[in-house]
Parts: sequence; structure tokens; C-alpha cells
Amino acid sequence: MATTVTLHDDICDFLEKEVAEKFTLKTLNINGSKSFKHPQVIRSGFIMPKSIDGVDSEDEEFPFLLPRIHRVENVKNERQSTATLDVLFGVYDPGVYDENGKLVDDGSGYRDFWNLIESTRQAFFAAHTIAKKYRIADDFFEANMNAEQIYPYWEGWCRTRWHIVYPRPQLQEHLF
Repeated sequence: MATTVTLHDDICDFLEKEVAEKFTLKTLNINGSKSFKHPQVIRSGFIMPKSIDGVDSEDEEFPFLLPRIHRVENVKNERQSTATLDVLFGVYDPGVYDENGKLVDDGSGYRDFWNLIESTRQAFFAAHTIAKKYRIADDFFEANMNAEQIYPYWEGWCRTRWHIVYPRPQLQEHLF
């Protein structure tokens, strides 16, 4: 059955395979060591603050893609709903050191952020249909970077709309 929850799960699977696996981006572990990893696709709808669970993870949440169903509405006079889906993005970029040992912001965080969004856009529209159940609305894609960025993190989002077909009603014969 096609539901908004299965749409979310299928979008997560799609993003892991078609976007996240194609990038290796900067991250920071709890000891302050910088390394590289694939962005994680966060399925829970939010990033849990580390202080809540009482267990300190070795890895930073950044970089990430976080799909979130924003809204669902019926399409008038049609047998389908439209789900508005947001994908939140976050990347980490502290800059690089030049030959003199001076920290320089080379702009790679900004570029990594927009490359993730553009790769997501292209993957969605190239596939057009996810899991043979959900079709992207061809006329809608919106993306934005958060107005205030907290160094060294870059965050923002994109928004898409997906068509979800209604289940067929089961009519009872004794009513007719």
C-alpha cells in the first residue's frame, strides 16, 4: 500500500543509494579529529541532541540528509493525494590551512551544500517515480539555505511534491 510513511521510507532508501553514497564529505568526531564520510540519511525526522540519550557517539551527525513529510493534501476531483516532502541538509566545513598555516575558508562547505541539493534534485527528476508508487510533481522544486549559518556548519533544505494514489474503495454489494 502507498502511504505517506512508506513514501518517507522509500525516499530514504532512494537518497541513500542515489545521493549519499556518491559523496564523501568532511566530518568531525568527538575527539576533534577531522575525517571524511558519506552523508547519513536520518530516518527519524529529527536529529536527537547527544545529551538526551546519555550516550556520546564518536561521530558527528554532519554531513546529513534528513527527509521529512511536511504536508499531505487531497487533489480535488482526482483519486490521489499530494505529499510535500522536505529534505534538510547539513554539511561541515571548517576551512583549510594554506601553505603558511593560516586557516582559510575555501568555500567548500557552501559548494558541498549546493552540490548535495543539486544532486538530490537531479536524482529525483531523473527517476521521476520512486518505488513504482510515487511520482514527483514535475512543476515544483524549491531549495534554500538557512539565512544564518553557524560556522563551520552549512544547513538548508529542499522541498518537493509527490503524488500518492488513493487506495481503491471496497464497496459492499448489499448496499446496492
